[in-house]
This record gives sequence, structure tokens and C-alpha cells, in this order.
Amino acid sequence: MADTRGVDVVRRVIACDNGRDAAGYRALLHADYQSIVHGEPATTGPDEEVEQLERWWSATSDVHLEPLDLYESNGAVTLRYTLAGTNDGEFFGQPATGKPFKVENCTLFEIAGGRVRRAWRYSDTLGLMSQLGLLPGS
Repeated sequence: MADTRGVDVVRRVIACDNGRDAAGYRALLHADYQSIVHGEPATTGPDEEVEQLERWWSATSDVHLEPLDLYESNGAVTLRYTLAGTNDGEFFGQPATGKPFKVENCTLFEIAGGRVRRAWRYSDTLGLMSQLGLLPGS
């Protein structure tokens, strides 16, 4: 039987994200947590990650993460998912558009000691910005 510990950790991360549980989310992050977005370092440490997540929740209060695929191999978990919601709050310096969005993304998690140590995110940023009307000329 395959070890599903990493998958279980990612399932708890998803539940905390969808439940807006910042404390629970933070507890699932390793002390030396780091996120990498599109190949570039994005956040360092649990506090910075949760701060960014709370900004996202403020910008999209009804956002929901729906897992599509979840795979585990050698301490790494791959999650392919959709994010759907409405931009009803300030979006990283831009006023709310009130527009709905739905994008497909993928994150690779490194799990160590029952917590997320690293997260590599690849998201459809262009699709999101287009749907929100935030691209130049839109």
C-alpha cells in the first residue's frame, strides 16, 4: 500500500484554504517553508505565506480550490486544481472588478515531517488577469 501521508497533508492544506483557516494553514507549513512561483522565490517562512494567502482571500472572498488530480511520489505531492471565485476586494493594488474567474493551476509540494517545506506553483496568471479585465487594453 502506498504511503499517503503527503497526500493527507495536502488535503489538509486544501481544507484550510477553502475554510479560510489561517492558523490551521500556518501549522501545516515547515519552519523553513518557501514558495516558488513560476520559478522565482515568492515567500519565505510560514508568516509571509499566510499573509499573502490572507490578501488573496480578501481579494476573492468566495474563492474555492477544487482538486482535479493529486499524486504522490518520493515525498513530493503534485496537485492540479481549479480556482474559481469573484474578485470582490482589492487585488494586489488594483480595485475590485466584481468579475468572476476560473483558472486551472498546478502546485508541487515537498513534504517533510508531516508539513509542507516547499511549494512550487504554476498558475494561469494570464487567464486570471484576462478574466478580471486587468490586462492592458482590456
